[in-house]
Amino acid sequence: MSGRMSGRVQGLPCRMGKRKFSKLEITLIVLFCLVVVALCVLIGLLATRDSASSEDAAVATAQRVDCIPDQIATKSLCSRRGCCWSPLSDPNAPWCYFSSDHGYTVDGDLVTTQQGLQAALARLPSPSLFGQDIDNLLLTTQHQTPNRLRFKITDPNNQRYEVPHEHVGSFTDPAASNLNYKVEVQHNPFGIKVIRASTGKVVFDTTIGPLVYANQFLQLSIRLPSGNIYGVGEQIHKRYQHDLNWRVWPIFTRGTNPSANVENLYGAQTFFLCLEDESGASLGVFLMNSNAMDVTMQPAPAVTYRVTGGVLDFYVFLGDTPEQVVQEYVQFIGLPTLPSYWTLGFQLSRYNYTSLDEVKAVVEQNRALDLPYDVQYIDIDYMENWKDFTYDKERFRDLPNFRAFLNEQGQKYVLMLDAAVGMSPMADGSPYLAYQRGQSRGVWLNESDGHTPLIGKVWPGLTVYPDFTNPECSDWWLEECRLFYDQVPFDGIWIDMNEPTNLLEGSTKGCEDNEYNYPPFTPHVVNRLLYSMTTCMDARQYLGIHYDVHSLYGYSMAISTRRAIEVLFPGKRSFLLSRSTFAGSGKFTGHWLGDNTASWDDLKWAIPGMLEFGLFGIPYIGADICGFFVDTTEELCRRWMQVGAFYPFSRNHNSEECAPQDPAVFGANSLLVNSSKHYLNIRYTLLPYLYTLFYRAHTRGDTVLRPLLHEFYAENTTWSVDRQFLWGPGLLISPVLDPGVEVIQAYIPDAVWYDYDSGASLGQRKQWVALHLPADKMGVHLRGGYILPTQQPATTTVASRKNPMGLIVALDDKKEAVGELFWDDGESTGTIESKSYISYNFTVANNVLEMQVLHSGYVDPNQLRFTQVKVLGVASAAQTVTVTQNGQQIPSSHSVTYNSQTQFGNWN
Repeated sequence: MSGRMSGRVQGLPCRMGKRKFSKLEITLIVLFCLVVVALCVLIGLLATRDSASSEDAAVATAQRVDCIPDQIATKSLCSRRGCCWSPLSDPNAPWCYFSSDHGYTVDGDLVTTQQGLQAALARLPSPSLFGQDIDNLLLTTQHQTPNRLRFKITDPNNQRYEVPHEHVGSFTDPAASNLNYKVEVQHNPFGIKVIRASTGKVVFDTTIGPLVYANQFLQLSIRLPSGNIYGVGEQIHKRYQHDLNWRVWPIFTRGTNPSANVENLYGAQTFFLCLEDESGASLGVFLMNSNAMDVTMQPAPAVTYRVTGGVLDFYVFLGDTPEQVVQEYVQFIGLPTLPSYWTLGFQLSRYNYTSLDEVKAVVEQNRALDLPYDVQYIDIDYMENWKDFTYDKERFRDLPNFRAFLNEQGQKYVLMLDAAVGMSPMADGSPYLAYQRGQSRGVWLNESDGHTPLIGKVWPGLTVYPDFTNPECSDWWLEECRLFYDQVPFDGIWIDMNEPTNLLEGSTKGCEDNEYNYPPFTPHVVNRLLYSMTTCMDARQYLGIHYDVHSLYGYSMAISTRRAIEVLFPGKRSFLLSRSTFAGSGKFTGHWLGDNTASWDDLKWAIPGMLEFGLFGIPYIGADICGFFVDTTEELCRRWMQVGAFYPFSRNHNSEECAPQDPAVFGANSLLVNSSKHYLNIRYTLLPYLYTLFYRAHTRGDTVLRPLLHEFYAENTTWSVDRQFLWGPGLLISPVLDPGVEVIQAYIPDAVWYDYDSGASLGQRKQWVALHLPADKMGVHLRGGYILPTQQPATTTVASRKNPMGLIVALDDKKEAVGELFWDDGESTGTIESKSYISYNFTVANNVLEMQVLHSGYVDPNQLRFTQVKVLGVASAAQTVTVTQNGQQIPSSHSVTYNSQTQFGNWN
């Protein structure tokens, strides 16, 4: 007994002697103790389960689905929500989690339909999380293809917002046959399972957590067959393979600078891929929904979608390989555009060119290096006071002739346009005609009253926002592009700030306190505020309330701009690049990873970002080489130029007030320039191979820049490799991504690999290998078993397309190889549909190289021929080389050389 307590006990003697207790007293004491014990047990049970059953209390930690995803969990709140409370030492895992009392039950029998099945769902009695729960729902499934299941959960009594995507059909088409999956529905509580037919394995299972369906909160959890999960975006993911430690990723388009601490970025991509095991069997999951949401990854493994509106419209894709799953998904959302050949060349840009004279000087300095270089951009510097469809008549007075200046040397000019439109008059006091014409046509995003234009602030000052979901706005935009093109010709368009971005919070008037601007559940978006850095959520657009369609802004702008391109460049593909994207954007535009920083971390993080956009069906993807913000260093820029030569979209771009970083500024004979030229020359040499990969992406949905696991899924080491990547199946890129490093650990998959420069076989496989890569080197390796078409490089694609072609044959263990070539004029639309192209298949077996002409509907004006064949892995020198065509030997004056040390044969 403590001294403080003893001081409070009055009237007791200093010493107490022993005394005996009566039987009655002993009985009372025992009963008291039993009551205390019982109370302790009851309190313990309540502490671990509250309203849950003993079965619910036993839920493994990894299987818990968070019942308080919106704030710090407390026991009292958990009790009010009718969930289980069990504190843990792990602060990331949920302390409050759902019991089986939540969710819905199947009300009545399942109904078989021509498309699949239907079921009425009734809500189980339980406390509401966020209010306005919907008591009765309708589940509809559709067996769309043998590998694609669609299931949709809607309110049958009230129309809810649904994404007006052009590739979403109705439930009227009959079900596909020969399904590779089975569907099971659990009745109470409701859940849906997808089972792989060939193995009986459950690959998609929503019974891990309850369905929650309220007016502004929808939740569905999915248990998956493995933790190999990739995708969802757009965010900075430090690794390609997802962290399953209760990681929450918000999805809501936001124009903020990418960094490790920013959760939601420019695009809204709700697709992920799961690799099941070493067999390659994989599945993809896509939610067609444009509302703000959180996607939570947990170690079960499971993924939970928590969405602020719309409907639950899910698609499940099955494939025997990861690549097949991507093909299935991309064929559904829209196959990506085939890029113009010139857009595969290297590109230069910066923000803060002070004049057109400065731009021309940069162009001339880099031309003088003989640097492969196809495209020059000018950021918003060219505009008068940053207004779209204007140009500064003093600093950029000769801009109308700039495209001709570039085109004379085979180069192109890309114009930038921002989403927001300024309102103020021109500098000379004259009206800003683009704004005036838009105002007269009523094309702006409006306030909640539906007719007053919402006013924000961007670079021009006070601005309005075109509503690209409005057909009238699309017509206005096209006409403005046409009028400006007549003044200032250009070759392509780059659209920016189209999340849309706002430098104010919502508008000049702020945002009203209502359920749209302050919904009952707010995902973990920037500043935990939906209208932060953008417009108010209760703004009105042609397609509905901004709360629902916000993440479609960049997508709708890209569609309108693509329409303008089709008018400005009839019969030509031209070029379009967009910062904000949605599912299916790849059909209209490419994308870059935004305003990154000149840091080694950003150099690393670009690879997972590009790999993800390959999953999303946007293969034309890249990051700002050498970094956008902050002054770069020579070493960082040199290493970035090396790997950037293999970005599908390869552009060096940086910001105002940062030191210039185009290659010429480092000196004509600098290590950076020589290294950059070397790897850009390799890029230009391999452009026929890269272009063929894009043809496959355009016609079949293949990835272009590809993770190792897509080709070598049987090797579980590849599942987490994201500091290397592949071009298609045949070229492995292993860059240096850290400062002061000349030896890297690269994973070499199980194949024959040849060093690109020397042709020597690497000799190691299926292991980590130390690659010595001094300052001017990076790892570029050719995979045995593949034939890559090539062309002699030049400083532009216009020039290189006139040069002789060739083949690099990399033999595998069996001394065999295969390859292909797609070739057209490189810029016309519809060449595939009109059969105006060439298609070749190449095979090597038994010392015979065979070229099979699959299609010959295009006659190249340069009368191109294959004049060089390099063969890697030749066991001995060829004594004779015979060339035959259609079985007839034809004369050949080519010479043959052989290097016995590297086993490299060259027919030239």
